[in-house]
Amino acid sequence: MNPNFAAAPMAAQILLAGEAEQVSAMMTELWKFIQSLLPAITSALLVLLIGIALRRTVMQVIKRTLKRTNIEPTAASFLNSLIGVLLYLIVAVIVLSVLNVPMESIVTVIGTAGLAIGLALQDSLANVAGGFLIMFTKPLKVGDLVKFGDVTGTVKCVGILQTQLLLGDQTVVFIPNGQVAESVIVNYSEKEMRRLDLEIGISYDADFELAKRIISDILQAHPLAVKEPEPLVRVGRFDDSAVVLFVKVWTANANYWELHYDLHEQVKKAFDEQGVAMPYPQMDVHMSR
Repeated sequence: MNPNFAAAPMAAQILLAGEAEQVSAMMTELWKFIQSLLPAITSALLVLLIGIALRRTVMQVIKRTLKRTNIEPTAASFLNSLIGVLLYLIVAVIVLSVLNVPMESIVTVIGTAGLAIGLALQDSLANVAGGFLIMFTKPLKVGDLVKFGDVTGTVKCVGILQTQLLLGDQTVVFIPNGQVAESVIVNYSEKEMRRLDLEIGISYDADFELAKRIISDILQAHPLAVKEPEPLVRVGRFDDSAVVLFVKVWTANANYWELHYDLHEQVKKAFDEQGVAMPYPQMDVHMSR
């Protein structure tokens, strides 16, 4: 038997034993390293939990304090969002310092991360700036009925990045603050009073003076219609199949839609009772021989 073949298994065993010893030594060193970090990690987790709990308590105190002041709900909503983000950042810095990360390194990381995030999230920074503009210029506030483009809803919240609108069907629309600050805003709730404009068509064969008197009487009798300034009821336009009466009446902002629907219903009922015909699309065809 060749002695080299007999020695080969022995050499492999020695090699494997050496590698096992190296792995065992590495695991031992790793475990010692983890054990050395356990106090710091435990302290960091404890500080993190305490920091989150303290942040929640501070935010509740801030919310109660803002409610007692005369600050507008819009500004309060924005400040809550901003302070909440800053408190999270403070907690993160404290946790890193507990982990014995040098403060110079933390500042450097924050600065570098801030620059990188600023370049990557330019739109988000524009939204933050838009939030500040909304808070200081006050084109809207929480509870206002506003319109942005084709979206009309009630302002629910103005956060640090976006404004929430509540639509009539309880759908919530999120609009970036940057777009809000740059867009044309129609605020229907800015003033206490609002003018209701209606266009009511009657047939060309109908007595328009009678129609005007009927509408004027309805306006005088309705409790939500403001009598001063005096409501306006005049012939405003001639359409293909109708004489269009323009109705302009002032009412409290909160009563706008109730008066809007009441007038439509009451005018239709009164016209039917008084024989004032309301038009529908029709075409007269004359044939010559």
